[in-house]
Amino acid sequence: MIRAHSILLAIVSLSACSTASSVDDCDTNPVLCPGDGGVPDAGVEISYPLLDCDPLVPEFCGYPFPSNVYTEEDADTVTGRRVAFGEAFMLGNDPGPWDRSDGFSAGTPILAFLPGATGSELGGPEDIEQSLSDTSPTIVLDVESGERVPHFAEIDVRSPTAEQRSLMIRPVVRLRDDARYIVAFRGLHDAGGATIEPSSAFAALRDDTESNDDSISARRQLYDDIFEHLADLGWARDEIQIAWDFNTASDQNNTRWLLSMRDQAFELLGEGGPEYTLGDCGNEWESDYIAFRVCGTYQVPLFMSTPEPGGSLLFGEDGLPKVNEETPWADIPFELDIPKSASPDNPAPSVQYGHGLFGDREQIHGGGSQHNPSFMNEYNYAFVATELQGMSTYDFDTVALLLAVGDFSGLETMFDRLHQGFVNYLLLTRMMKTSFAADETYGPYIKGEEAYYYGNSQGGIMGTVFMALSPDVERGALGVMGQPYSLLLFRSVDFNDFLEAIKLHYKDFREHQLLIGLAQMLWDRVEPTGYTQHIRTNNFPNTNPKEVLARVAVADHQVPTLGGHIMARTLDAPLLDQGVREVWGLTTVTSTDGGSFYAEYDFGLPGEPLCNMPMSLCGDPHTDVSPRVSARDQLDEFFQRGTGTNHCRLDDGDPHPAAAEGVCSYPSIAGCNMGETAEDTQALCLPSATP
Repeated sequence: MIRAHSILLAIVSLSACSTASSVDDCDTNPVLCPGDGGVPDAGVEISYPLLDCDPLVPEFCGYPFPSNVYTEEDADTVTGRRVAFGEAFMLGNDPGPWDRSDGFSAGTPILAFLPGATGSELGGPEDIEQSLSDTSPTIVLDVESGERVPHFAEIDVRSPTAEQRSLMIRPVVRLRDDARYIVAFRGLHDAGGATIEPSSAFAALRDDTESNDDSISARRQLYDDIFEHLADLGWARDEIQIAWDFNTASDQNNTRWLLSMRDQAFELLGEGGPEYTLGDCGNEWESDYIAFRVCGTYQVPLFMSTPEPGGSLLFGEDGLPKVNEETPWADIPFELDIPKSASPDNPAPSVQYGHGLFGDREQIHGGGSQHNPSFMNEYNYAFVATELQGMSTYDFDTVALLLAVGDFSGLETMFDRLHQGFVNYLLLTRMMKTSFAADETYGPYIKGEEAYYYGNSQGGIMGTVFMALSPDVERGALGVMGQPYSLLLFRSVDFNDFLEAIKLHYKDFREHQLLIGLAQMLWDRVEPTGYTQHIRTNNFPNTNPKEVLARVAVADHQVPTLGGHIMARTLDAPLLDQGVREVWGLTTVTSTDGGSFYAEYDFGLPGEPLCNMPMSLCGDPHTDVSPRVSARDQLDEFFQRGTGTNHCRLDDGDPHPAAAEGVCSYPSIAGCNMGETAEDTQALCLPSATP
């Protein structure tokens, strides 16, 4: 599971680019292509040049990112614009997979470069308040609301040379869909303390001086608007070192494919649910907890060119995915564990389990751990699972080969298969509540009217998509999760090996950051950024609101808790007080009478790196939350009653006195046995420590 998670982190990041074609020239000028500017104020007409490389950052093509100068006007999109990446921007790769995008990700990294900037003025993830202050060196401005977006800013410490260290802004809340944002930096200095000078192109815009660059003259009016908005918040024009704007994509851009596939699939199946066929699980299993292990296949509509890895989505004339006319149905394998506690008089609710990255359905059995089977039997739940196509063990060879040859364009198939994979997920739960609940042999053991979702790691991350789309569950639990992936990757130990693979093809560390930012745009269609905000409120048509239990391990090596915080804020979930710490932007509660909540467990690790490096000291607490007695009790309470309680206590697997007082702290479990300190953790951020 851990290995699988690492590969997906890398794969999705690498799928950022595809293979090469140029942007069509405008009829009148190959450089200047007017657009409508998204959300201009008071009738001010804003236009953008369509650029391949932006002279605002002459040292690196693609920065600043994201930016509206990489889009063109398109009246057929929701936002009125469409992404149009050029050949140099795409580093020789194909921009085709991005051609349908009508803006940038609401979970985007914001990237720039100023030669010589050390980033010492940037507060980093511990000082979010800096970004909201009048003296902040960075700003992300929501143009429509006029409000500052909370964020943290940092420099890419992974680069061993200052010449390749990106300036990075990470919003700590999900941005709004179809909205215009202005970004700016000021007050940055070099190692000698001198103020960084802007590029000549930006200086011409800022100081209204002459320039021979056509893209500068095309942006005079745009930048008058940008500087006016910044001045309203106390940013003096002459102190700004770089500024630009971008528009986020529409909600429809991210969700309409998968929504259409869901609705088509449910309509084709009707009220009876999917047909299924039972097979043989073999006799090589015994369990103290499981009465029946059921194996079989169920039928789903196929929207892919082939049900095998490497296939692509098929589209109709309406631009939406369509069912394969030649092979309209696919048989999808599933496995189900029914506990010994279940009986016809005491049927077990079904829990769809979300496996880890490049994992498989057999993770419900627990592998070397008996946690899942013992939980099922003690609390009477039946776990069911199938592979999430696109990120399952069966996709590994295809994706690994594409990575090995650097064919990022071919990795588009992973995103396509994820769409099919989520349809399969949705229909499995529907099957458990309909056709399988009526099975003559096993149906009496299943409580068909009651179903839940539970996933950890990748299953926790991607569970948000399932929760937003499923009309068949009311509650779900997401373990050691976070969003968006562009934040998680560089802060995960799982990504290190695959970063080395990226370096084989891309030598500049700024290219790595850009590729991940590009990946996020496609990922939004099948990851939390596109869906978390639809779980509790703003529900999709024919979809009920859900509640979520979300919880993490502090200083997780694989999924950083910063991503968990963003997910919790997007859910508008309070922090359940478990004696661990406060979290910026979350209201702390001692218990909940109902609704979603976020919880943290501490295993004694000495903090988390305050940079874009993963925690790698002590044991990894990634798998230590769910086996705790307190966590099991909490999960069952949430499933059954929808309430949240701190169940931590002394007999919870670690004889730490704090547990007796309800503090969810288990310092001996993670194995910090070498006297590691907070200083050791922050030493991971030193350039000499970078891989």
